[in-house]
Amino acid sequence: MGKLYGVSVGAGEPELMTIKSARIIAETPVIAVPETSGKSLALSIAEKIIDFSHKTIIYIKFPMCRDKKILSENYDRISEKICQELLKNDVAMLSIGDISVYSTFGYIAERVISKGFPVEVCAGVPSFCAVSARVISPLVREGENLHIMPYDRQKIENCDFSDGTYVIMKCGKNAPELLEILDKKGLTDKAFAVENCGLPDEHIYFNLQDIQNIGYFTIFIVKNNYE
Repeated sequence: MGKLYGVSVGAGEPELMTIKSARIIAETPVIAVPETSGKSLALSIAEKIIDFSHKTIIYIKFPMCRDKKILSENYDRISEKICQELLKNDVAMLSIGDISVYSTFGYIAERVISKGFPVEVCAGVPSFCAVSARVISPLVREGENLHIMPYDRQKIENCDFSDGTYVIMKCGKNAPELLEILDKKGLTDKAFAVENCGLPDEHIYFNLQDIQNIGYFTIFIVKNNYE
C-alpha cells in the first residue's frame, strides 16, 4: 500500500520549495498535478530543480465552478484514480503555495484517508508570505491581526478593513469590481497587489490605478499602516 503526499511547491520561485518537498517529489514515482488549459503551474515550478523524466504524471482537472454536487463528484473521481495508483505506488500531489491554504488537496485527502490509505502533508511558502517578502513589507506587526479571505463581493463590501492587514485572494476576473469597492471605501492608497509572484511575468502594483488586466494568481493586500 502506498502513501499519498500533499506537497507544497511554494509561490513561484523554485528556490522557495523546501528541502523536504524536493526530496519527496524526487523519491515518489507517481506525481499528480492540477491542470489548467493543458498546463500545470505546480509542475513547471518543480521541473526546474527535479528530474521528472522517469516518473508517471497524472494530470488532474478541477472544474471552475461553485456547484457543490459537481465538485464533490469530481473529487470522488480524482480520489478513486489516486487510490488505484496507491495500490501499487506512493503518489505525490503537487500544489502551488502552501497546500493547506485554499487548496483542493484537502478534499482529495479526506476521501483517500476514508479508504484506508495513509496521507502526509508537506508545508510550503504561501503566496501572501512570498508577496510580503517581495515588497519588503511585513504583513503584521505586534498587536495587529491578519485576515486572509477569498474574494466575495458581499463580504468585501461589508468589511471596514479597520482591524489589521487583509489579504484578498482568488479575485481573478472580479478584479475591476474589487478595485471599485476599494476606491469607494477610500482604501486605494492603503493597498497594493502582486501578480504571479516569483514567476517570470510577475507584476507589482503599488498604485492600483495602474492595473489594466490582471491574472488569476494575484494577491491584494490592504494595510491600515501601509505607507
